[in-house]
Amino acid sequence: MEVTVADGRAVRIRGAADMPFTNGTLCTKVAHYLERVYSERRLLHPMKRVGRKGEGRFERISWDEALDTIAAKYREIAAEDPRAILPYSYCGTMGLVQGESLDRRFFHRLGASLLERTICATAGAHGWKATVGAMLGADPEAASEAGLILIWGANPVVSNLHGWRHLQEAKRRGARLVCIDPRRTDTAKKCDLHLAPLPGTDGALALAMMQVLIAEGLLDREYIARHTLGFDALAVRVRACTPEWAAPLTGLAAEAIRSLAIEYGRSARSLIRLNYGLNRCAGGGMAVRNVACLPALTGAWRHPGCGALLSTSGNFPVDVQALARPDLYPDARRFPPRALNMSFIGDVLLDSRDPPVRAIHVYNANPVAVAPDSRRVRAGFAREDLFCVVHEQFQTDTADYADILLPATSQLEHRDLHKAYGHPYVVDNRPAIAPLGEARSNTAVFRALARRLGFAAAALYESDDAIAAAAFRADDPRVAGLAEGLQARGWARLAL
Repeated sequence: MEVTVADGRAVRIRGAADMPFTNGTLCTKVAHYLERVYSERRLLHPMKRVGRKGEGRFERISWDEALDTIAAKYREIAAEDPRAILPYSYCGTMGLVQGESLDRRFFHRLGASLLERTICATAGAHGWKATVGAMLGADPEAASEAGLILIWGANPVVSNLHGWRHLQEAKRRGARLVCIDPRRTDTAKKCDLHLAPLPGTDGALALAMMQVLIAEGLLDREYIARHTLGFDALAVRVRACTPEWAAPLTGLAAEAIRSLAIEYGRSARSLIRLNYGLNRCAGGGMAVRNVACLPALTGAWRHPGCGALLSTSGNFPVDVQALARPDLYPDARRFPPRALNMSFIGDVLLDSRDPPVRAIHVYNANPVAVAPDSRRVRAGFAREDLFCVVHEQFQTDTADYADILLPATSQLEHRDLHKAYGHPYVVDNRPAIAPLGEARSNTAVFRALARRLGFAAAALYESDDAIAAAAFRADDPRVAGLAEGLQARGWARLAL
């Protein structure tokens, strides 16, 4: 993304014309990003709560008062048991610097509870890795090489228009596109065939497809022998999973299932483009695992742009240890680290546990609006004895429950570094404008809190530039030329 600035104000944003994957195009959400940056509803000053929790009534305070209040409360709680403090974050503006570095270091040094960040894609990722081994897959830029593409649990016309461009190119070259989705999505309308299984039955559909492939001998046995483990056990497992077995489960006709499987088995150059719709139901991880088995049976992985793709995230050699610095944890013998699951934050805040959560620091997330079991989530955040800090761009549903509310920078106002999960490019996010009002970045806030708490570790005070420079493992061949590319263009492709 390129930003035009006049007199210190961003006046235009556009896609970078020289970036191959996005090809000068912004998605609909980002195309209107200036409306977000300059919205009258932006939080621009620190505030403290003056009404009841949930009422959303605040008064303006200084940054010094806000930070002193937070530091004093954290110091008080940590003196008894720092695990009573819980960070709560997810992706925010999707960056390694603002989302996965100084925040982790600060809470590790504090000795706070760890957060299991499971709310979006964890089940599917586990299912994929259990089958494929890592979060790797077909090259999305080579998708036009496929002759049959199954778009499974994905709606790229809406949510991945840059990837959709490559799928369209495949269709122009003669590929057949099949959409598998319970809903008649915009993507489904543009495909040659739409199959609508009942929600949560994708795993059964994949099992039945495997049964047909094996029964009909539509297998690449040489590929199976050389590149897979467990085929014999799989063949036994799916023997009874016929299309007739799957039909009442999926709501699809048995003949439609059989026809799809045969077409898939006869198409050597096939691609399955999944997304995380599959994993957001009971058994979702296993559904992804089942689907991921299919291209190994047909040997589709042999061909460029073919096989399957859930995420490209495993291509990026992120140095997690260097970013997060878990070695900063202060006293693991006295306070053994504990992890709490973000998807159950209502239970975490309401159920009895030792120690109970006495403080929560929310950034890059809006759990009151997003987390499951919203009634319990709201009840948990409404606890008068819970000290709640929220760092946000807007007064969200979660912000209404804050004791201290801090104004956050937007993507145009801070430094960051972005990997991806739909392509193999790294993007350098350089600030285009100064922070609006008194907004501060995540890293600035955690440096200030570390200073007030008297933490001495130099890692807590590293600059954003230094963090970005060390985000990837320097000895990994995939980052060859990366720094030079980022410096010259603001983006660079991994050397894959």
